[in-house]
Amino acid sequence: MSWAREKRLLQAAAVLIMLTVIGSAVAMWSDSLKVMVTVNTGDVDVEFSPPSTDDTGIDPGYDKDVGACYANLVEIENEDEGNPTGNNDLDLNITIVNGYPSYRCTVTFDVTNVGTVPVKGPHITIVSNNLGNAVSWTHNMTEIQIDPGQSVWFWISFHVEQAASENAVYTLQLKLMFHQWNEEPAGG
Repeated sequence: MSWAREKRLLQAAAVLIMLTVIGSAVAMWSDSLKVMVTVNTGDVDVEFSPPSTDDTGIDPGYDKDVGACYANLVEIENEDEGNPTGNNDLDLNITIVNGYPSYRCTVTFDVTNVGTVPVKGPHITIVSNNLGNAVSWTHNMTEIQIDPGQSVWFWISFHVEQAASENAVYTLQLKLMFHQWNEEPAGG
């Protein structure tokens, strides 16, 4: 056999071996798995329960029914505007009518986590306040974690001081902010 013919046979054999290897690799049995991920996020949502007051008739600590303290849930303003997850909850409105020096009123309410993510709060922001030294107020609203479906009881008390003027209107607006349990609010 001539050298040229042997060389061609070797080349042909090499091509056949290479095609056999490639063919068997393609013809091997195989199986594949796919991973599909779906992420459903939760929501942060809290709301007030219907409030109650300790002034249901005779003024607390007195024998007359002169002043009155009302608390109800109303739409005061859309505090959730610009918040893609906000749902414009009702606000707690407290009104003292015919208050006089030494008149006291306490309002109690629950905050319920109706969302699916635990929350911490409240972080209290005073939006407006012209009470000055005419009306003092205290509360028990300290930061606490509220799990979904759970409620926390809070109170806020008001005392009309001797410095209050007759026929005056005093206002206080608070914003109670709750945030997801594992984050701190902006600036805090």
